[in-house]
Amino acid sequence: MTSLLPGHAREHFFKGYFMDFSSLLIKMVIFAVLLIIGYCSAHRGMLSPAFARSASWLLLNVFLVSSIVSSVLGSRPELPAREVWIAMLVVSAGMIYLYAIAAICMKLDGSAQAPQTLILMGAVNSLFVGLPVVQTVFGSEAVFYMGLSCIPFNILLYSYGVGCLKKGSGSSKVRIRDVISAPLIAALVSLLIFILRIPMPRLITELFSTVSAATVPLSMIVVGATLGPVSLKTAFSAKKILLLSFIRLIAAPVLAYFLLKLFVQNEVLLLTTVVIIGCPSGAVNTPLSIQYGYDPAYASEMIMVSTALSMITLPLLLFILF
Repeated sequence: MTSLLPGHAREHFFKGYFMDFSSLLIKMVIFAVLLIIGYCSAHRGMLSPAFARSASWLLLNVFLVSSIVSSVLGSRPELPAREVWIAMLVVSAGMIYLYAIAAICMKLDGSAQAPQTLILMGAVNSLFVGLPVVQTVFGSEAVFYMGLSCIPFNILLYSYGVGCLKKGSGSSKVRIRDVISAPLIAALVSLLIFILRIPMPRLITELFSTVSAATVPLSMIVVGATLGPVSLKTAFSAKKILLLSFIRLIAAPVLAYFLLKLFVQNEVLLLTTVVIIGCPSGAVNTPLSIQYGYDPAYASEMIMVSTALSMITLPLLLFILF
């Protein structure tokens, strides 16, 4: 594409790209520092498990909700209704693709912990880790797409994912109310606001904008705090976890990029979906593992390794594919 541009236009294109990429690298360093602060504070007992649970609830139900709603308030992305439905289709396809990869890994696992492998591979930390990444590089349009991904994320996790966990542990069937969450409701409300172009007073816009600003630093500290009890040496020496992390963070998103590129012309939508697929395992996997009688240490180690490696792999993916 850039070879068709005149010389001065190519120069501006690459200069703008490297400015974006350098901003991303700076952000990822900041994320890593915040993650280390959370991890070290929890590892030394200064942040308790109760703090991680309470802060996680606050993040999911207040700060992440504010980020999703804020993405369509103020400087709303200029997208026709048709593009919104295409975006919904693409991010949903990305989530289904993730679970297809996870299902293959589950079959290859073959152990009693196989259903746990499914959610560790399928339930990604797209909001805590992916959202600040795409916000840094692509702005409000990408945040809007990330918000849309909450809809298929919750539906797949709490139907197919939890259903596999329950089947493996002999628990009861999944209930409809299990699927409902605050980010899912926020995504649906945001979609409604965007499609109907509902005007919002300045007070509401600035309120959501101000609250959402705390999402990134608090999310990184909380992720680090939830990993406090995990042994770095044990986690990074587990060959199975390293293999699954390679599939999740590198192989799956790269393959998805070339598959989606055949059908998706919107580059922001394409790369946002690839970032979602390339995000680490979500913190929700540990409590789900405990709830249904699976090994919480395995879940925590997978989250630790994939989160730490994603600080490198996500910028690398964007550098190679952008």
